[in-house]
Amino acid sequence: QAHSHFLAQAAAAHTAAPSENEPVLALMFLISLVLFAWSAAGVPQFNVDLDVDPEERWKEVILYYKDMGAIEGLTLDEAHPQPAPDVAKVWTESVQSQLDEDFEGELRGWLKYGGFNLTREKVIQNIAMYEMNYPNYCSGIVAAMPNGTVVHGRNMDYLLFVEVKGKMMGWPDLTVDVTFLRDGQPLMTSVTWPMQLGIHTAMRFDGWTFEQNTRRLGNDLELNTAAVQQGGQVFTLLARRVMERVPDFETAVKELWSANLAAPQYFIMTGAGPFEGAVLSMDRGGVHETSSPPLMRLNEENNTWH
Repeated sequence: QAHSHFLAQAAAAHTAAPSENEPVLALMFLISLVLFAWSAAGVPQFNVDLDVDPEERWKEVILYYKDMGAIEGLTLDEAHPQPAPDVAKVWTESVQSQLDEDFEGELRGWLKYGGFNLTREKVIQNIAMYEMNYPNYCSGIVAAMPNGTVVHGRNMDYLLFVEVKGKMMGWPDLTVDVTFLRDGQPLMTSVTWPMQLGIHTAMRFDGWTFEQNTRRLGNDLELNTAAVQQGGQVFTLLARRVMERVPDFETAVKELWSANLAAPQYFIMTGAGPFEGAVLSMDRGGVHETSSPPLMRLNEENNTWH
């Protein structure tokens, strides 16, 4: 339903008032059609019940990845950059300190059901893969129709190939769509990958949306490592907790804008109200550098591309 609603909004936005950006919008609309068709047909759907014991709530997802060979492939993967042992140790210890009791239970569930010598260190390094300086991730757009209805689209264009049972598979093959339940009702939905406890692409029903995008400022791994040792947070864990707890767009924007993060990045967010959209250019360490763009909001008067 969320995908259908997005597509309907995208179509309406595309057929609204023409502009000098019409060719770009037309291309984006066609891309959205392709992505929607692939998503509706190919992305496995799972429920994660927040009222279930944390160690058990991801079981169905974990066994899906285990059966397809993805956990074994990712565990044995040596084709992609690996952190130096001393750096990996810092990240493992620092991220471990950010896991509350609930997250800790979920991590134990991955170790319990994942098999293939899956380790705590491997799961934690997957949780912090952005902060540990992996290549650029994805793109997104937020726009509004003339009546203020907000359209939020995002792609998942980062391809990391791993060998799974003799076959090369990429992130599109490993992507699933998870609906988090609370009190038997859908709370939020997230497009996610193996061994992820937090969120990078998600929507709270009747509330707000969230996506994260890459922001590179130079010497990132060294500076991120120093920042996480000083309490800088891994964004996926923080974003999930905020989305679970905060029902409205405005409060969510304020909380995330004030976050102490381990790495610079962009957050793109929208709400259910007219013109509720924002781009947050985040710096590390809980500060906003004067050289960084300010919090940019969508509104009737501001049609600037950011």
